[in-house]
Amino acid sequence: MKKVVFCIAVVLTVFSVSCFAQPGGGGERMKQIMKDSLRFSDVQVDSVMAVRQQFTPQMRDIFMDQSFTPEEKRAKLAALTVQVRARYKAFLSDDQIAKLEAIQQRMRGQMRRGGGGGNQ
Repeated sequence: MKKVVFCIAVVLTVFSVSCFAQPGGGGERMKQIMKDSLRFSDVQVDSVMAVRQQFTPQMRDIFMDQSFTPEEKRAKLAALTVQVRARYKAFLSDDQIAKLEAIQQRMRGQMRRGGGGGNQ
């Protein structure tokens, strides 16, 4: 369970950093994926992006902080991931959250392989 939570936290961190690092505030590609592939409403898309924008700086700081041990990072990121999921539950179903996380994980894998993102 700890590994799953940590993986989710890392996925959210890496993906959020890549989305918001795009010119013009970024995230347009992710918004389109959420609308087209996940069939999220405009309100849901905007809500997901707002949650990401709120938690991304905190996750990035933890992930980049070299003073933390891997275990400390895992614990801190897991705590933030729990908060993110709780926020998502206010406007997404469990199934929608799972699909969102699966898309993020797939995109992360593509980034690792040098693919640069998640083409649908």
